[in-house]
Amino acid sequence: MLTRRQLLHTAAAATGVAGAGVLSACSKPEESAELADGDALRMRVWDDAAASAYRTALAAFTEDTGLEVEVEVLAWDEYWKQVPLDAAAGSLPDVLWMNTANLAQLVDAESLVDVGEVVGKDVSAWETAATDQYRRADTLWGVPQLYDRSVLIANRDLLDPTGADPADLEADPGAKSDSLRDAARAVAGGGASDDGGGSGRIGFSAQPDRSGVLGPFLAGAGGTWQDEDEAFDFASDEGVAVVQYLADMAADGLAPAGAETTTDTAYCRDLFTQGRLALLQTGTYDLAAVSDGVQGTFGWTVHEVVAGTDGARPLVHTVAAVGAVTKDDDRTAAIAKLLRFLGGADAQRPLVEARLGVPAHRDLRSVWSDAWAELKVDVSEIAELPDAIATPEVGVRSAEGTGAALEIIATIFTGKATAAEALPKAQKAATEAVGQG
Repeated sequence: MLTRRQLLHTAAAATGVAGAGVLSACSKPEESAELADGDALRMRVWDDAAASAYRTALAAFTEDTGLEVEVEVLAWDEYWKQVPLDAAAGSLPDVLWMNTANLAQLVDAESLVDVGEVVGKDVSAWETAATDQYRRADTLWGVPQLYDRSVLIANRDLLDPTGADPADLEADPGAKSDSLRDAARAVAGGGASDDGGGSGRIGFSAQPDRSGVLGPFLAGAGGTWQDEDEAFDFASDEGVAVVQYLADMAADGLAPAGAETTTDTAYCRDLFTQGRLALLQTGTYDLAAVSDGVQGTFGWTVHEVVAGTDGARPLVHTVAAVGAVTKDDDRTAAIAKLLRFLGGADAQRPLVEARLGVPAHRDLRSVWSDAWAELKVDVSEIAELPDAIATPEVGVRSAEGTGAALEIIATIFTGKATAAEALPKAQKAATEAVGQG
């Protein structure tokens, strides 16, 4: 099973998605909702900090509606083992967190509430890119809560002496060199490695990280992870060029060794907090760990991802709240009330104040910026998403497909195969893993 970090990954450039116009023009009238004495709605998440934040927010919901909500937490691996079992048994929690890789299975099983019928015009307050990730067949299935996006974090003590500007770095796999490789080479003093050779300084976190690196670089080069029919499509000319480009950076000593990054997903982050890596491309999910790890030992800043020939394409992965279908009319009405509440700023504010992802509700953007400013982290450069982004894998068993692909892609970074040799095999393995081969 892919880890939580690996599932915050996307690689397909954003395509046209139905807009808010497919929803009703106004919210549905409020329905009365009453549960039996001692009964409560169940809400499930996979994060303890999020559960605590929700409990704070839900006190107001209970006071206003009289509906109690019990928030339960399951660890990531257990969470995704339990969801299909609960769906098959008809015992899903009333509301639960969802990611895009597991959405299709529940939609196809008709296990989820049509959120568009519940929230109406409330959707206009949410980040469009986050909301669109939960549309299938012109229906909205989730209330976006927060999203993580890929970012570039720069060690200014290492980078500034080179004269490179982290906000202007570009990657061009078709060129002999580019501003990213030039900066990495300057940091490394002409070509250092992470094994104690050379200067001991390393330029860039080129690694087989689906969300932080592979997704943005592939989309930035005009490639896609999946096509419009949700078939894996990364073994394209663009995909081969991008993956070989990244693997070559590691082979040339401009990035950490593939033998390390393919076995330890936190290796580049740890090098960064140790002050040895100049440029860490990762996700907003790593900001807290970087802040805690650096502890003011050097200056660092947060920027948009490295641009490709088609521009900067951060990978965006949204966590949404979905509602379970029930035949109980009162419970259905209560679930609708909870989903509407979760789409509001009051419900999401405690998440933002706890620095859990980027808020899906636009009105909370300044609260999010202020929360990071308290730690002296300026997130202004990543506050807005570009018009085109990289998006996460979608479709039935898409997570398994990506996991199968990454195992083979790792061999490119360790030098055991070239991208031209391994990517078609990786795509075939991904396709077979989802049952399409």
